[in-house]
Amino acid sequence: MTKNAAFREIERKLAESLEQLESRKKTERLREAREFSDELKALMKSYRLSAPDVLGIIQSADARP
Repeated sequence: MTKNAAFREIERKLAESLEQLESRKKTERLREAREFSDELKALMKSYRLSAPDVLGIIQSADARP
């Protein structure tokens, strides 16, 4: 195998590895988002709050200096 062909093969493997890494990152972010959503829904249920209630709380906290 020539040096050029070897370099291209390494380059191809690197590209595949980078694609796998990005895919895993997206999967991890999605899992974290689902966990957050589930925890938020559980809290809303336990405190008997609706989505507009929670948004109101967040917006009032943002309005404070």
